[in-house]
Amino acid sequence: MAIEERKRQLNLTARPGIVAQAVISKASKLNTKEASMFMNYSMEKINRVKELKEKLAQRTASVAQLIKKETDSGALSKTKPADEPEQKIVEYLDPRISLKSAQRKQRAIVFHDKGEFEKLAQRERAKARLSILQAEITQIAKKTGMSSSVKLAMLTPSSSAISDVPLVEWWDEVVLSGGYDMIPDENIDSDNKYVKTITNLVEHPIQLKPPDEPLQPQYLKVYLTSRERKKIRRQNRKEAQKEQTEKIRLGLIKAPEPKVKLSNLMRVLGSDAVQDPTKVEAHVRKQMADRQRKHEVANQQRKLTKEQRSEKKIRKIKEDTSLAVHMTVYKVKSLTHPAKKFKVEMNAKQLHMTGLILLHNNINLVIVEGGPKQQKAFKNLMLNRIKWADEIIGQKKEAENKDTPGERNDCSLIWEGIQKRRNFGEVKCMVATLEKQAREVLEKYGVAHLWDLAYSTSLLADETNS
Repeated sequence: MAIEERKRQLNLTARPGIVAQAVISKASKLNTKEASMFMNYSMEKINRVKELKEKLAQRTASVAQLIKKETDSGALSKTKPADEPEQKIVEYLDPRISLKSAQRKQRAIVFHDKGEFEKLAQRERAKARLSILQAEITQIAKKTGMSSSVKLAMLTPSSSAISDVPLVEWWDEVVLSGGYDMIPDENIDSDNKYVKTITNLVEHPIQLKPPDEPLQPQYLKVYLTSRERKKIRRQNRKEAQKEQTEKIRLGLIKAPEPKVKLSNLMRVLGSDAVQDPTKVEAHVRKQMADRQRKHEVANQQRKLTKEQRSEKKIRKIKEDTSLAVHMTVYKVKSLTHPAKKFKVEMNAKQLHMTGLILLHNNINLVIVEGGPKQQKAFKNLMLNRIKWADEIIGQKKEAENKDTPGERNDCSLIWEGIQKRRNFGEVKCMVATLEKQAREVLEKYGVAHLWDLAYSTSLLADETNS
């Protein structure tokens, strides 16, 4: 502050163009202290100016060198892209929103080759033709009900060219990691050929449980012969009789009355039978009637009720399908005959099977689910017991003569196999007027592929017959 005041007094703050008149006109004397302060200030100012000049000279030299290098190497591009301002995302702004800069981006000049747009137009026209062709195919497939089975991937252009042949095929890459040069020579002995591959280690594969392993271990049943069964019964009776006699001997139970019959009357009763034979005979007949009545009551108690008998019958018919369900699909030309349709539906219900009967023109599907025994009985019904060939399609009565003109009915097994779970409920009959509608019905149950199979087999049969 003292220096500034002194400068103002000496009029040193004046501009360089204006000469300080006060200094010229009036000579003022300076103190030694003030003179030293003024000299120090002026020296500091000169030193600062020198430092700034040196820094500027260094920077200009480095810039000149960079420009010279870029011009020599030809690395300078014709158009420099404008530096994009750094986008500073504020805390309260969503970082997913891209912020546009206020300045317009500088676009470079791009030159297109001759024929580039012609190739692009040809490609677009080819794509349009392909899409029209695919639309026509899908419409035809929808009409026939096979839209899902018809794959349009054959028409779509492949991403990789057919001419591209890999250096190593994918199935050889696992064995030959270094290419086909790693194939051992045929002249080498087998011992030397697989020196690195064969070791003293033993590879044990991972043991997996089968998908249909039972929950409890299954043991083979042992069946005894008739002589062995009689012997066991005899031994059991002997043991029971021995136990009863022992209890009577100890006085635990009362001895039973003698079993008197008309044949052993005189031997058991003796003198009593001689004294009053009429009374003894009546007593014996009463004992015989009591024994008969007791035997009938025991039999009646052991006899099953009506509900128990029906449960036992259902238990014998039904099978355990918790691990796997057997499914069978039959194709019938016509199910218009009421008697045969009733037989098919009623037998499936009596066997407690699940499934569906789908009626459509000349493709009638009978799909049933159950155990192996149920399938065996139903298969015998469909292929052997019901005489399909005796019926002429379109007539309710069966043909009396084999030579009667007309198309004969037919039933064929098109598929049988095992599934994980049931797809249908109780057996019911459904009618479909269109092929698409029939396929949609099966698609609800997740078995639309069965319709595709039946439709393809019918087409093949028509071709062979024609």
